[in-house]
Amino acid sequence: MNKSLPLNANIAASEHDIGQQIATLRADLAQLTATITDDMSQGLEVAGRKIGQTGRKAQTTATDAVLGHPLTAIGIAAGIGLLLGLVTRKG
Repeated sequence: MNKSLPLNANIAASEHDIGQQIATLRADLAQLTATITDDMSQGLEVAGRKIGQTGRKAQTTATDAVLGHPLTAIGIAAGIGLLLGLVTRKG
């Protein structure tokens, strides 16, 4: 013999199960969002440090090149200035 609940009781139990599943999904989604946010924050910190190091290295390299070859640096700067002046010249 099959003892089944009345139809209304089955619907109520089904609604309760769905409500629990939705609550579980919300909690999982909140945890996933927090994890992704933490991972992204850490990744951005690392990237920022690497960019800062690369910028400092580039600045040091450029400074060393100018100090090592001052006339060449002046010639390059003059050439770039002349080219920019010709490109942006009106008329």
